[in-house]
Amino acid sequence: MKDLSKKEAYVKEFQEKLAKSQVVVLASCEGVMVSEMTALRKAVRETGSEMRVVKNTLLCRALHNTPMKELEGHMKGNTAVTFGYNDPIAPVKALFDFADKAKKFTFKAGFMDGQTLDVAQLTALSKIPGRKELYTMLASAVQGPIRKLACIIDALRTKREEATGAAAPAEVAAEAPTA
Repeated sequence: MKDLSKKEAYVKEFQEKLAKSQVVVLASCEGVMVSEMTALRKAVRETGSEMRVVKNTLLCRALHNTPMKELEGHMKGNTAVTFGYNDPIAPVKALFDFADKAKKFTFKAGFMDGQTLDVAQLTALSKIPGRKELYTMLASAVQGPIRKLACIIDALRTKREEATGAAAPAEVAAEAPTA
């Protein structure tokens, strides 16, 4: 009985995580070393997300009455599930960066915005700029025209100074009495 209540708590915990996730990614972590998984978990945590290696049957129970039910078909072998809470793109990028280094880490499927994502769609999602990159792009797009305007104003000021500065010595020479 104690074991059953523990499993029910586990399923309930995953249901809560699934409910508040913007993106869910399933991957196979078979053959990946513990030290590598620890580094990956840290990288995912830095994005405001969470990654867990799960027991397939219990996660299937958590998925059963949700829109993510289609993910149940991908629950075979060792499964690492990533819950992206804040930014849906950042954890996917972190996972793909890791997968480039650790060839044994492979993707199964994902879920975002009410749709099940296959590996090709996850790959495309990983190539979209993240929130920080988008903010940087926006700042540079706003800053560019302002910088150009500042350069034009500075050039006009310099030109006027040169025009008034060059005319002043010529005026002084014209006004000076000749002996």
